[in-house]
Amino acid sequence: MSISKHLFALGAGVALLTGATAAQAFPERPINLVVPFNAGGGTDLLLRAFAPHFAEAIGGDVFVSNTAGGAGTVAAGALAGQRADGYQLGYWSITVATIQPQVRETPYGADSWTPICSVAASPTLFFVNADSPFETIEDVVAAVEENPGQYLYGSSGPGAITHLTMVAAFSGLGVLDKVRHLPFQGSGPALQGMAAGTIQFFGDTELLMASGDFRPLVVFNDSRLENFPDVPTAAEVGIEAPLNELYLWGGLFAPAGVDAEVTARLSDACEQAVNSDGFQAFAERTNTVIDFKDSEEFDAFFRAQYEANGALIEAAGL
Repeated sequence: MSISKHLFALGAGVALLTGATAAQAFPERPINLVVPFNAGGGTDLLLRAFAPHFAEAIGGDVFVSNTAGGAGTVAAGALAGQRADGYQLGYWSITVATIQPQVRETPYGADSWTPICSVAASPTLFFVNADSPFETIEDVVAAVEENPGQYLYGSSGPGAITHLTMVAAFSGLGVLDKVRHLPFQGSGPALQGMAAGTIQFFGDTELLMASGDFRPLVVFNDSRLENFPDVPTAAEVGIEAPLNELYLWGGLFAPAGVDAEVTARLSDACEQAVNSDGFQAFAERTNTVIDFKDSEEFDAFFRAQYEANGALIEAAGL
């Protein structure tokens, strides 16, 4: 073997050894889990329940931080530019990861991430306050047709899944031009707007709906929910595909380029955390639908969703 080839082989071996050693030592400092919305929303509640179990599984310290703005894109844009070392992870939803980059200018796209794992996937619901005069979605349609421009629906931000849920509902029922949109910075503030009567309609997951006193009118699922057997599906009330099914899925993403061994460690820790008794109890208590996918499965799923949601964006007129 020539000297140059020998040195190359030696260097490659040292690099592999160094990478393996680094992965074994990971984590050497706290891991930051970024929530791209304000505290109090569904993503925040879920990630704060997940964090201690993830910390135990990874064998290190984990903390949760909130960076709101731009319907999640401020946090995602900031994280996309961070070092790809596995210490900064964002919990991105379907909207942050696959919809926002296709409806606005963002400093990230499909190739900006190392998908780590998916955690949950829940259908969204259209709901009103429990003391609302609207008992059915037919009542809502009749009211907005009779009083165009009087009623407001909220969202956690333009292009967010909450926005798409409302657009899908009112567009699918033919009355989108008769209601007005009031975006908030996160679901938490939007629900405060509901309680204050600022908005009359909102759409989010069962987890969020359970946090207040609300009445569901429609579920964007392929079948009725076990906890709300009397609530019709979107298809049952006349909302046609592709607007009749909407799911809020979420998972952990790191900046693109994380070492494969570190990615595997993070993915394994995610699986252990999701399957922990504590997180399973949280999921049961809040009706969170667990949907774990490891890093490889989640990467394929994420890329397929990115492409498929382009069709949803077009159908929703965004």
